[in-house]
Amino acid sequence: MSAADKRMKLLIIDDMTNMRRTIRNMLRCIGYEYISEAENGDTALKKMKSEGVDFVICDWNMPVMSGIELLRKVRDDEKLKDMPFLMVTAEITESQIVQAAETEVDGYIIKPFVAKTLGEKINSILDKKANPGEADKAITKAMKYYDGGMYKEAISTYEDALKMTPKSARIRHAIGEVYEKMGMDDKAIAYYEEAYKINPQYIKVHQSMGDMYLKKGDTDKAMESIERAAKISPNNPQRQAQLGKIYLAKGEVEKADKAFKTAVNVDPKNAELRTDIGEAYLKSGHDEKAAESFKGSLNVVENIHVYNRLGIALRRKGKHLEAIEEYKKAIRLDPKDEAVYYNMGRAYLEVKKKIEAVSAFKKALEIDPNFKECKEALSGLEQT
Repeated sequence: MSAADKRMKLLIIDDMTNMRRTIRNMLRCIGYEYISEAENGDTALKKMKSEGVDFVICDWNMPVMSGIELLRKVRDDEKLKDMPFLMVTAEITESQIVQAAETEVDGYIIKPFVAKTLGEKINSILDKKANPGEADKAITKAMKYYDGGMYKEAISTYEDALKMTPKSARIRHAIGEVYEKMGMDDKAIAYYEEAYKINPQYIKVHQSMGDMYLKKGDTDKAMESIERAAKISPNNPQRQAQLGKIYLAKGEVEKADKAFKTAVNVDPKNAELRTDIGEAYLKSGHDEKAAESFKGSLNVVENIHVYNRLGIALRRKGKHLEAIEEYKKAIRLDPKDEAVYYNMGRAYLEVKKKIEAVSAFKKALEIDPNFKECKEALSGLEQT
């Protein structure tokens, strides 16, 4: 899509009706006609997938799903990942710049702005995408080799790009990723270290080093690397959750609590994130905190698996009756889940309610007659 093509479809995303109207009027003034709107990131993502969009103009701060959350989802989507994305913000802090760059935003514009500035921003983004430099072309080619499993070709092409831009931390990091994919961990780390020395602010290399050290079982070095990344960009929820897990593994519970709290505060509507944190607490024996995290996840969206995990956490704390109530909620959600009935039966057994336990086990076996553990539990009851 060229900068001169006024036929492209633009999507304006802002929770303020007046701001959407203002941007729409600006776009019309500079010649764009095909414009749609969304009031939050969730609605926008659905439109992008169903209607087709060529360019996104998105506000940073919105309810339901913020602009940066939407950008992460767009970049993670194979069909949408190359979408031109212009972020709109009332102010731009160093933390926001780092966060936006890490998520690969194409540009940002600060309120208030005029139609001329908006047009220039759009043209700049489109021109860069339409006319990449030779190094960018080589990088794109190398990425295609990488995606196709042609790792030697990818490395050779990245090295060509590196000759054009010898001070590029990004390219060294990319070469490290290829070596890591090939199982050549020492070479991967060597390139990551080079990238780190050239640009200590390059977050991706810290994250890659942390992931590599975790894979090798060196939690101390992993923690150091991921802490560096979190210091540069503290508002990445997945990174904070990962850091929390490392702290838990090292027995530093207060630090873990703080990291998990930060993750949830950054992305409060992410049920999967809360569930993941709950699993980390459950694994480390912090059952009360696990239950709180699972409940937080269920407050966002109900899920049979999470109800089951919550039941386990509550039973470990001796709260069997509470666990049974959660299982009942799960059954109302899906009455055909044998695992829920089985776990409910176990909970009834733990409070000496044999009749109710037998009933729950039998319902589980009606759904799955080959449920081995359930058969054994019921057989044991019938023999007592």
